[in-house]
Amino acid sequence: MRLISCGLAIITLGLTGCGSLPSDYLTGDMLTVAPQNESELLHPEWGDATIVVRSGVQGPYGEKNAYEPHSLESFLAKHNLDYEVLAGGYKMIRLVDTIKFQTGSAHVSKQSEYWLNTIGAYIASQPGIEIVIDGHADNTGAEAFNDTLSVKRADAVKTQLVRNHVNKQAIFTRGYGETDPACTNTTVAGKACNRRAELRFIISTE
Repeated sequence: MRLISCGLAIITLGLTGCGSLPSDYLTGDMLTVAPQNESELLHPEWGDATIVVRSGVQGPYGEKNAYEPHSLESFLAKHNLDYEVLAGGYKMIRLVDTIKFQTGSAHVSKQSEYWLNTIGAYIASQPGIEIVIDGHADNTGAEAFNDTLSVKRADAVKTQLVRNHVNKQAIFTRGYGETDPACTNTTVAGKACNRRAELRFIISTE
């Protein structure tokens, strides 16, 4: 019987040997060897409850688990604007929704203009947010024309935001021409998808 108790002790304590075991352990009276208070625990912090940060923002698949959610996320979700938080050394939020354009045009559509005005009014009241605007084109027309057109589209979005009092020094624009399609250029719907401008928000950590 004593030999069996020793074998169990070896398994439980990771082959520490029976010689170092308290006699009370082998008799089964664990109440005399169990820690009596938190100070006797080897790792008392292990008993602390895990605190889960919740965003309070509902996404298409339930609550978003964004780390330290910024108020911009709540604003975008409230206005049904789909977005994603990009991984990196600083926080960046990319709008999944894009600004749409007609073929050969850099004029912001009425629908996109509405939510750009809504976003602009909010951003203007929030310090520490910078905006990167990427302009794109489909492959209709010459490549050089599409390069210029994509820049004009990004600039048109910037102009719309500045009209809503967003600091123009906090807005950066880039044009990709037809080099970075989001959809196929072989269909009408695909071309419409590629005539776009994308927004990214960089959140200051200061």
